[in-house]
Amino acid sequence: MKPTSALEARVYNTSELPDARPSRIARSLERWFGKHQRPLPWRTTYRPYHVWVSEVMAQQTRMEVVLGYFDRFVKRFPDVAALAAASEDEVTAIWSGLGYYRRARMLREGAIDVVARFDGELPSDASALMSIRGIGRYTAGAIASIAFDRRAPIVDGNVARVLARVQGTEDPWTHAEALVHACRSPRMMNQALMELGATICTPRNTRCMECPLRRDCIAFTTDRIHELPAPRERKAARRLHIPLYLVTDARGRVLMRRERGPLMTAMLHLPHGNTALFDAVPLSVAAPRSIGSFQHTITTRRITFEVFAARARLRAGYEWVNPEEIRDFPHPSYVTKALKIASKRS
Repeated sequence: MKPTSALEARVYNTSELPDARPSRIARSLERWFGKHQRPLPWRTTYRPYHVWVSEVMAQQTRMEVVLGYFDRFVKRFPDVAALAAASEDEVTAIWSGLGYYRRARMLREGAIDVVARFDGELPSDASALMSIRGIGRYTAGAIASIAFDRRAPIVDGNVARVLARVQGTEDPWTHAEALVHACRSPRMMNQALMELGATICTPRNTRCMECPLRRDCIAFTTDRIHELPAPRERKAARRLHIPLYLVTDARGRVLMRRERGPLMTAMLHLPHGNTALFDAVPLSVAAPRSIGSFQHTITTRRITFEVFAARARLRAGYEWVNPEEIRDFPHPSYVTKALKIASKRS
């Protein structure tokens, strides 16, 4: 098939493409990371447990958000044994606000598995790591390479994007495997790939002139930065309006319910007037009075929460909670936002 444009002609002319040898790319990445790595707390000692926690927290979450939770989490649960001994409520409570709460539950279940089968110590082999509940191919590779400097490839969204652009094809695991076997330090090289994707080779507003791989990058050489990787179809955002009811008693406690539904299960929620997200038990409220509203996003849902002060009687399934102690209970971040609105109006 003949190319149909000047851009495609450049892509098909292999004499113009860089000689992207894995060993040279790996060396460039390691040198760059040695100079430009961010000072993240788990990089001071590379304790396997700390690497594991950081990788789970960083999944689908911005690094600046992770940093606000990591220190508090490892202080509360300083090692695998402490995490395994904690209740699910204790773990999800300290995770509250970080989102994607299944990660917290799976992290705890994985810790229980490590205590039972590995005497509380994470193994260094990627295959053994993948046998632990909740640890998949990416997380196993991250722990093995970053904590133990083992030759295990990793591919997350940042790595996949970097490799698609550098290699000109979307076969990230093959390229990651080649690089990890060509590098000197898997710890340095794998982190460099992630760091590069997070700070330089971003989805938009790329900083190609600061990239150590630009001379080896097919997308840069052929002017295809914005074509690679190929954009994936996104689900349309679903917009919802959900009223929240703030019911208080004479002691200032707030009426809440531990609900089970498709999102944020087993967490404390405020009574609300929409069952699209939660398995709610209806609550009859009286004299609702709007005191404010705020925007909130949950996966592809764009939600406007409107907060109402109201009256209601305690009924089965609900409980009174002191808002000053809310951090001791697992709860989604929208609850904190609603309580802040209420505190400003009190």
